[in-house]
Amino acid sequence: MTSQPTGSSPASDDRHASAILAVEDSISTLSRKLHLIVRNAATAVDPSLQPVSYRLLRTIQRCGSVQASVAADMLAIDRSVVSRQVRQLEELGLVETRTDPDDGRARILVLTEEGASRMRSVNPTNRTIMHGLLSSWPAEELESFAAQVERLNDAAEIATGPVPQP
Repeated sequence: MTSQPTGSSPASDDRHASAILAVEDSISTLSRKLHLIVRNAATAVDPSLQPVSYRLLRTIQRCGSVQASVAADMLAIDRSVVSRQVRQLEELGLVETRTDPDDGRARILVLTEEGASRMRSVNPTNRTIMHGLLSSWPAEELESFAAQVERLNDAAEIATGPVPQP
């Protein structure tokens, strides 16, 4: 026989488990939709661009410049993936690499003028999309939602470890 926590009943446990599944399903659906938004943004920068390359461009844009290895950590992707994406971004004239003056072995990634220009042309669209998704929400609901997402991110960090932020 399974013991129940104090104040818990099989019905409330079922309700709790169902609610967790509903959250999981909703997050999965949202993740797919956000992936489509990123894919569309990548295509707007260049039709051949993959979503991971767009995410790398956004990371470089937010940081101003970033070591390739740090970008890989921030995006939680393998360094070899970053190397392949950087080659494509260099070929497209969107990114240039420089030697890190503090560590001659490390590569610093920087947007080119063309890369910065294309990202500026796409970013207003992304802000408009997010604004459009959330603009009808009252400020109190947005603040509550932001706090709940932060709480979920904090819980996820326990399982994954910290992810570097720009």
